Amino acid sequence: MPERKKQSPVLLEGLMPLVVFVRAVDDKGFSAAARRLGLTPSAVSKQVAQLEERLGSRLLRRTTHHLSLTEAGSIFYEHCQRVLGELEDARLEMAALDERPKGTLRISVPTVLGEVHVGAAAAAFQDSFPEVQVELEASDRVVDLVEEGFDAAVRIAGTLKDSAMVVRRLAAEERVLCANPFYLQRAGRPRSPEDLARHDCLLFKPGRVVREWQFQGAEGTRSVKVQGRFVANNNLILRQAALQGRGIANLPRYLVLEELRSGALVSLLTDHPVTDRHIYLVYPHRRLTPPKVRAFADFIARYFQRILGQSDTRP
Repeated sequence: MPERKKQSPVLLEGLMPLVVFVRAVDDKGFSAAARRLGLTPSAVSKQVAQLEERLGSRLLRRTTHHLSLTEAGSIFYEHCQRVLGELEDARLEMAALDERPKGTLRISVPTVLGEVHVGAAAAAFQDSFPEVQVELEASDRVVDLVEEGFDAAVRIAGTLKDSAMVVRRLAAEERVLCANPFYLQRAGRPRSPEDLARHDCLLFKPGRVVREWQFQGAEGTRSVKVQGRFVANNNLILRQAALQGRGIANLPRYLVLEELRSGALVSLLTDHPVTDRHIYLVYPHRRLTPPKVRAFADFIARYFQRILGQSDTRP
């Protein structure tokens, strides 16, 4: 059975028999529980016996080398765990009322999104919460937050569900097809997704080259095959190639906002939306989320709402 966190001795002093009972079950014996609680095995045994007497029911089956729950004991154990856990959570939440965000905040971010937006958001967050030390790791690999010691991660995906994580949608990663006007003068302007087959398309290579672009329509999502002579594994490089007139790029709108406003790039096939994904913040489920993580989640949600004009403010 999972080990429970250390309980507050002051808060739980009157509930000591319940604490002793739960500890004996978790540690699978009176001796182990006694060592953990700083009691003698006989004191642990006596408290459990008195608890059984007051309840009028046998909670544990005892043999020389084994301890197991009775049916009544299993029911009582589950309730005790819940009650003790909720009391401890109440104590921690009250303590957190006066707790400021502080300490080291480790965040994993996608490389380009980190460079364009999350780095700036994290710096602004630190201005508001100077007692937090921010550590960003920019990488396009999916990290294991718990195993690698990260507090949170920003991820881009179509849909994202993880029962072990709190998943908070920050914004849509809206995609746009775009090209330099000089390229369009030379090669012509595509009028439908199928016209892309005769154009130089700037291709993304996360591991393998992506040679199909997906579009949303009345009948759902459809894929169109594309080709091109310029390939890169970084959208900043593809943006630069588009600005140089090397072809048509399929990029996140947040990456080309200024270029579209200035006319350096022109959006294409606006009647045929490119399938987009979403930007999420994920962090481990905990009984009590650390103040630094809770504060950052709220801050970056507001940041994306301001910059991209959309966000889910709820977890």
